[in-house]
Amino acid sequence: MRLIMKNENWTVIQAMRHARHDWMNQLQLIKGFMALGKLEDAERVIETAILQARQEAHLCNLRLPNFAEKLLTFNWEERSFQLEYEVLDHETSVNIQDEWLSEWIDSLFYLIERHIKRYGDNLLSLSINKADEGLRFFFEFSGIIQNEQLLLEDIQSQLQASYVQQWKIHEHSSQEFLFEVVL
Repeated sequence: MRLIMKNENWTVIQAMRHARHDWMNQLQLIKGFMALGKLEDAERVIETAILQARQEAHLCNLRLPNFAEKLLTFNWEERSFQLEYEVLDHETSVNIQDEWLSEWIDSLFYLIERHIKRYGDNLLSLSINKADEGLRFFFEFSGIIQNEQLLLEDIQSQLQASYVQQWKIHEHSSQEFLFEVVL
């Protein structure tokens, strides 16, 4: 099995190495906080790791393996923003083509990266939940947008696709962009 990444094909061993590195970082944080007697901080790191593992399981339970792989490995590469995600309905089964959804999310991430400051403190939070019409995605970007108007135009163009059931832009400024999409 090979994981196709942005600039390289990763083997399962390489992916496992990266995942293990992430877990080791968390364990070292916990160990360091405990050595300093900061048990509340150590507990916070543990709770964050548990929540993250649950969200990874919820994402995988959507039965969209290519899409899940995109989100799970997104922060492993050099990117212009960090990605956080939350699957709100973890028992959701969806009727969306996985390959298409993966390509769509890649295109959307590319559009965002084109219009933000490369080394800014940029974060994209994504909430996913079931909607009557399909699957709802709520995107909340915070960071430094270099050209708000161009980003708005590009996102609107991306959301005009025939497979998009509904979409709405809630807010946009030079520092945040909030929108939702139902596919």
